[in-house]
Amino acid sequence: MKLFHKISDWAAVAFGSPGFFLFHIVWWGFWVTVPVEPFPYGLLTLIVSLESILLSGLILNATNRSGDEDRRIINKDLKLDQETHNHIEELRRHTNLIMSHLGVKDDRP
Repeated sequence: MKLFHKISDWAAVAFGSPGFFLFHIVWWGFWVTVPVEPFPYGLLTLIVSLESILLSGLILNATNRSGDEDRRIINKDLKLDQETHNHIEELRRHTNLIMSHLGVKDDRP
């Protein structure tokens, strides 16, 4: 499975590049201007359809993995925020006890 993830990540980077786009423009332009096959280009349609099916699966896999990683980071941050909040509340309680013991009035709103 790790190999598939590596391929998906590579595909997301490589196939999202301007070079990939330019390659396809040149390839399709060549296919249409040089009579590789007669219109309506059945072989070209088949090749492009298969390519889009495979690429969409690879890109979706890479996107899903990226979303999973984002969720892990968000959950880790949330846990840290909750722990920090709890520590601050504990410090606030201790500070209030100290202020009360010293007879200091808290005038904060």
